Amino acid sequence: MQLTDLLTGQTLTARGMVVNATGVWAADHAPGLAMTASRGSHLVVRAASLGWPRAVVSTAVPGHFGRFVFAIPHADGLVHIGLTDEPAPGVDGIAPAVPDADETFLLETMSRAFARRLTPADVVGRYAGLRPLVSAAGGGTADISRRHLLITPDGGPVTIAGGKLTTYRVMARDAVDAVARRLGSAAPSRTADLPLLGAASAAKLRSVAAPPELVRRYGTLAPDVQALAALDPWLAEPVVPGRSTIAAELVYGVLAEGALTAEDLVERRTRLSLVDADRAVALAAAHRALDWAASTHGRLCAPRPLARP
Repeated sequence: MQLTDLLTGQTLTARGMVVNATGVWAADHAPGLAMTASRGSHLVVRAASLGWPRAVVSTAVPGHFGRFVFAIPHADGLVHIGLTDEPAPGVDGIAPAVPDADETFLLETMSRAFARRLTPADVVGRYAGLRPLVSAAGGGTADISRRHLLITPDGGPVTIAGGKLTTYRVMARDAVDAVARRLGSAAPSRTADLPLLGAASAAKLRSVAAPPELVRRYGTLAPDVQALAALDPWLAEPVVPGRSTIAAELVYGVLAEGALTAEDLVERRTRLSLVDADRAVALAAAHRALDWAASTHGRLCAPRPLARP
């Protein structure tokens, strides 16, 4: 198979097996599979609006057994409120919008758990995602199973569909194991024994020589980010006033995490764009970080891991 890198124009020949892991688009590439998209909307509010909660607060959704809305404290004095579970046929799978109805539902439901009523004026950001659910007859999207489905047709690509974010490693294991079986390999999966990069026990994380906010985000890799911050005074500064993310994290996103655009950095690596008012400042800093990384580390189309000092 001939592939072309649209960033560099380079072509290469790839040999291997195709795995269809395309989420809400999985049915487009797997005949007979039916998918239903369910929208999960979230709101971002200032912690001060809710009396600075220090723990997750949950409240039941009236009239729905087993459904809850959560207020989850995050860094920098923010709280995320979510989430909805609404059918979303034909919705943009890349950047689904948060409808007014979802915002009203979340604000009214969470207001019941606090002493003051939340209003749209309290919302500083909003975001949504689509759950790729394997379709089932009858009921709403909240009633569709969150279990994943593995399809291995003879002569066709392996398809992994359904599931949810918290089971992504199990889904990846099942898909890769299916490919391994096709290739005649009986090697057992090692996923359950491989920690994520930076992961460690709470005791080990407490001993990492880096600021707590970096350890919270990067685990044992936090010293790599801290080392970057020491290379230039600007890199140690907060990207946005009042937020704990520093410019070194943007550069780290380029050099070690594969980010190629300013949007990559603020929307997916640091999530600074979740607060609407911070987006413009964060994007400007992200462009500066890309320029800094390009001038000191060369081409950005082939990110490389940082070497430990």
